[in-house]
Amino acid sequence: MSVDVECASPSGMSGKTSMSWISGKKVAAASVLLGMLVACTSIPEAEPSCANDGCGPHGTCTFVGDSESCVCEAGYSGPTCADCAPGFQDIDGNGLCAGSCADLACGAHERCSEVSGRPLCDCVVGYTRTDEGVCVFTGGPVDPSFDNPQPNGWATRGAARIEVGNPSDVAGGRGWARFGGLGEVFQSFEMPSYADAEPLALELERACTRMGSCGSMRGPLSIAFDDRLTDHWLFVGQKGPPETVQVCLGERAFGRKLTFGLRAYPSLDGADFGRPQDALIGRAQFVPSVACAAPGTVKNGDFEAGDWKIAGAHEGVPGATFVEENGTRLARLESVCAPDQPPISGNIVTSISIPEALEQPAIAFSLDGTLGGRTRVSLDGRTIGVVPGSGAREKAVVCLPASSSGFAFELRVDAEADCGSRKRNVVRVDDFVVTSDPSCVADETVINGGFERTGVVAWNAEPPGPETAVVIQDPARAHSGTAYLELRASCSFRIAIGHWTGLVPPRPPDAGGGPAVKLWYRLPSESNVDVRAGDTYMPEPAHRLAPATTWTERVVCLPSHSWGRPTGLRIELFPSGNAVEGCMPGQLELDDISIALDPSCPLD
Repeated sequence: MSVDVECASPSGMSGKTSMSWISGKKVAAASVLLGMLVACTSIPEAEPSCANDGCGPHGTCTFVGDSESCVCEAGYSGPTCADCAPGFQDIDGNGLCAGSCADLACGAHERCSEVSGRPLCDCVVGYTRTDEGVCVFTGGPVDPSFDNPQPNGWATRGAARIEVGNPSDVAGGRGWARFGGLGEVFQSFEMPSYADAEPLALELERACTRMGSCGSMRGPLSIAFDDRLTDHWLFVGQKGPPETVQVCLGERAFGRKLTFGLRAYPSLDGADFGRPQDALIGRAQFVPSVACAAPGTVKNGDFEAGDWKIAGAHEGVPGATFVEENGTRLARLESVCAPDQPPISGNIVTSISIPEALEQPAIAFSLDGTLGGRTRVSLDGRTIGVVPGSGAREKAVVCLPASSSGFAFELRVDAEADCGSRKRNVVRVDDFVVTSDPSCVADETVINGGFERTGVVAWNAEPPGPETAVVIQDPARAHSGTAYLELRASCSFRIAIGHWTGLVPPRPPDAGGGPAVKLWYRLPSESNVDVRAGDTYMPEPAHRLAPATTWTERVVCLPSHSWGRPTGLRIELFPSGNAVEGCMPGQLELDDISIALDPSCPLD
């Protein structure tokens, strides 16, 4: 027979020992059993131990109750202290946890980096640390003075070239970009985000050969930001020694690898009263500028932090002043009519920057203008809205063209008097802001091209007056919508309307036609109507409209260099008549003016 003996193990587990009783040896067996029982009861219980310590080099093994655990060094965490605690990192993978950028505050134009394994503040792209330890802007174009050619510097195309040295026909400077017609200089470089940067301006040194006007070049110089261009009239009337001008940079110039360029266009005949004269740029440099507005703002829009520049002041006419009224600072503009002279207009200018992502962008401001007077709002000299005065304080909203998105401009505000009725116009303006307004059509290629918006006029009429360009509210007669424009030319003058129409899209790779301005018109009489589209001065031949008693579409192809640029439109209506019938007033009706691609227009 056998007997099982159970012993308790130090861990609390039990085991069994089996013995057989052998006949005739009971006493011996009993003695053995008794010894085993004594041995079982005399085994001591083991103390807690970290013999299998798995805490690694950054932890210490300890017991909480009967459980093993690891106490981690500062900066480490996890069951075995192999992980980095919150706020620490091991980005270089050397097994050591260091502090992170979350706990490090960097200075102006700096960003924290952990690439080295520990957090460090470095200057952002485009900025360099000085001996004093601050980051200053040194980015922008390589070789801005055109005198040190580099592999990653300027490239040219068309009638443009880089001249190193001091050309004999230009006074001043060492290197120049020379434009003798349609041509471009360009290069690519990295730009910081605006949040890491500051307001910047493009500083240009401009000149014309032989100290004359730039006859080989059509008026505007386009500044290219990737596939978008904005025009600036830098060489119109330019004479004398080289001059320095600044153009504020908008949001589109920041936060990307930017392809930046300067593009010139040929004049109509390639000459200016004889021998052609070239246009030249002696320096193209990005510089910080406190005069430039931050994206989404109007510089000193409420006049509390500073005033705008004043122009238009004449003898006996204040032009523009800044005054305190009812506890706030505002601008007071005045315009008067003088006998046998054009109206004298007071105006003010500042910087405005329109964000890239803003939908239905507009400028909003408070206005108190003389009844019958007008307040004109312009971007870089192009009218975007004329607000009639009501004689009371009101909020004015002027829609911004699609072509303005991401760019900065000179914002100008003029007071204008109607010399036919009111001889004086006094305007008070304040609180200019960039905003989004539901009355502005998001996909409108021409501001108010359908003439549906009332109150603010985007079209510039010559001569101005309430009877020369009239918006007619009549859904039954409009081509679409509820309104159309009627032009009226008397026997004593023609009537012309001009407009900065908007943005021609960049050339799509699968374009089925070239860019065009499209309009619908009715011309019931034999009046002559000329349409010009393209550059603001539009030297291309005019397009004559044929008489039409019903709504008729006309497509006016734009020049091939219009891709990606804002473009202009000018329509002139002349009175008609002959020797028998004499003069007959002219009348023209317009509606649904837009920019679109058309298969009848050349791609390039």
